[in-house]
Amino acid sequence: MKVLEPRLGIQVLGHGRALPADGPISNAQLLALDPEHPGRTPRLLDTLAHKVTTRLGFSQRYLSRRPGALPRDEEETSESLALEAARSAIGTRAPAMVQAFIHGTTTTSRYTGSQAAAILGRLGSDASAWEVKAGCSTSLASLHLAMALLGSGHDNVLVSCAETLSKVMNPDMKETWFILADGGAAVWLKRATEAADFEVRKCLYATDGTLVDLYTTPGRLPPARATLDAGGYAMTGDGTRLREEALRRYLEMLGAMFPGGRGLKDIRWVVAHQINRKLIEQVVDVGGLDARLVWSADRVGNVGGASVLFSLSEALEQDLFSPGEGVLLMSVGGGLSFAMQHWTKR
Repeated sequence: MKVLEPRLGIQVLGHGRALPADGPISNAQLLALDPEHPGRTPRLLDTLAHKVTTRLGFSQRYLSRRPGALPRDEEETSESLALEAARSAIGTRAPAMVQAFIHGTTTTSRYTGSQAAAILGRLGSDASAWEVKAGCSTSLASLHLAMALLGSGHDNVLVSCAETLSKVMNPDMKETWFILADGGAAVWLKRATEAADFEVRKCLYATDGTLVDLYTTPGRLPPARATLDAGGYAMTGDGTRLREEALRRYLEMLGAMFPGGRGLKDIRWVVAHQINRKLIEQVVDVGGLDARLVWSADRVGNVGGASVLFSLSEALEQDLFSPGEGVLLMSVGGGLSFAMQHWTKR
């Protein structure tokens, strides 16, 4: 578990977010779609919906495709959401200013072609395009690569991550209806020795491929009719085991990043992958952190590999961080992938 210490000053040139246009769908609305339990009263739906919110920390989410619905030509893709977020991050600046582009997703809408290059082409830039797939740690894996590119000489890097996890919801595993959502986010970062917004002090990114099938979407490519008929190409796995592994990896990363607890007192904010709020609160408590959570999943759900970037963008928009405060970005995702970064507001 290698901890890098780039001590890199960065300026945030822009950031943005994107969500499916159909609007949010609540826990109660999702429960009403369950064909196995028709005729539930509104009161019962509200009671069950509250239990879901209490357990997971989500009251609603945005979906480009609802459970059981057929694909539509006009529905959003991870490519279209990433493009929208990237355009928002660039704003009125010329796309040609982008020196490098990193796109992260676990739900690509292209079989062989580079989705990163496609997005960059639609932006109107011919910069280098990189594509990252690291489960729900995709945001931080992408930022890890961004720091490497900035440290190696690139002046700026645009990072845009997006997911359309609704398209891999498992109709027979209702948990996936509630823990998966769609959305995208982007940040445009510039290397800065003066007038930096943040100093990136430490970075960690690692994987454990022996657990690649712990929580995943089974089915080889190209798609096979037999696998489709058997219910493949839908999310499945052992959620309890994943939560246990996640807690262990989070605590291991804290130990590696802050040996003996040194430096933990400087952390005032935690921006975590958002699949289970109780889990993250447990990490904060057991890990000895005295920090506030940046949490957007209560309104947008778990947008998987885009969740850390999405919450970071919201925090930047709200100007949550004050000079001198430490910000801890962290995630554990299927694959198994795990990552952590320590930023300090300048």
